[in-house]
Amino acid sequence: MRKKGQAAMEYLMTYGWAILIIIVVIGALFAMGVFNTSSSVACSPCFSNFAFVDYSGGTLLIRNGPNEIIVDDITSTPSGATGTGTYNPGDEITITSVPTSGDVDITITYNVTGGLPGHTDSATIHN
Repeated sequence: MRKKGQAAMEYLMTYGWAILIIIVVIGALFAMGVFNTSSSVACSPCFSNFAFVDYSGGTLLIRNGPNEIIVDDITSTPSGATGTGTYNPGDEITITSVPTSGDVDITITYNVTGGLPGHTDSATIHN
């Protein structure tokens, strides 16, 4: 009977430490926010031809793709967003006066320099 008790204690000591370490690691990962599933995405769906950079205080910052473009018009629903100009590849495009409440649909109408005219790209900004 004594051997069974000793075997049970050895089992608990060996695997108990391993289980304790796993619990501590999982607790540390939770504390660091690794398992945090709530993330606020500023735009979804986002632009397909422009890279999202930043959005705060009614100003949206996006990065131009691989082509030089001429932005003809930027519209939003509800209205307000503005911005035009010529942008080189990789330039940051600043869109100002973006409404700061509710979901905002933004559409950019642009032409690729040396390419076909009349391109559009759109995104929905979540406030």
